[in-house]
Amino acid sequence: MENYPGFPEPVLGQKLAKDMETQAKLFGLEIVQEDVTSVKLKGEIKEISTIYNTWKAKTVLIATGSSPRKLGLPGEAEYAGNGVSYCATCDGPFYPDKVVAVVGGGNSAFEESLFLAKYARKLYLIHRSGNYSADPILQDRVKAEPKIELMPHNVVESLAFAESPRKIMLKSTVSGETSALEVDGMFIFIGAIPNTGLFEGQLELAGGYIVSDREHATSVEGVWAAGDVQEKVLRQVATAVGDGANAAHAIHSYLMHRR
Repeated sequence: MENYPGFPEPVLGQKLAKDMETQAKLFGLEIVQEDVTSVKLKGEIKEISTIYNTWKAKTVLIATGSSPRKLGLPGEAEYAGNGVSYCATCDGPFYPDKVVAVVGGGNSAFEESLFLAKYARKLYLIHRSGNYSADPILQDRVKAEPKIELMPHNVVESLAFAESPRKIMLKSTVSGETSALEVDGMFIFIGAIPNTGLFEGQLELAGGYIVSDREHATSVEGVWAAGDVQEKVLRQVATAVGDGANAAHAIHSYLMHRR
């Protein structure tokens, strides 16, 4: 991570998360690591069920975030973290002087391509059309970067990562012709999917994201949301931390007034 306040040098996301956890534990936070199977959010007492327990509380703060959207290719999951990545700042440093492909046409794809160009020798930016949704200023910066080659009107059909050199198989959306592109790795930035499956039918959602107000309260009394799981404009760690602080303050006030 290069844009979190207080760190003049990039910090690994996992380290930052671990440091946050350690700090929170110093204030008495208890962490229970159990997979949630279902929730009941309506009513005065909320129930969070796991495969081991049913936890009950007067308030709930949802911070389940979002997950990168996948291409759904055979072998994509197998090579995740070993040739296929969804995070440039996490895995970009593993590709010094290498050849990489980036899939996507929005702001994330263009921003992450510029970041990866710091490491890679060559970068191919692949998109199914020639109409990019990235901001014009980002498009201009990418087009000015000599390491980056735009490859519009192409989709990734399959991976050939078991052989050497590694290749991705492309198909033209114009001619239908297929071709092989030699790469050392592929980064996918085609959007995110909010982790809200547990809350469907219980909370108001918009495009899959939780709708919340300025205090991060949801459509159900006693339930708040923070971070990327919400319907919001900017999704960064700095804004997620602020969301959490505001929500925690609102929850504290809510509980104090209900004594």
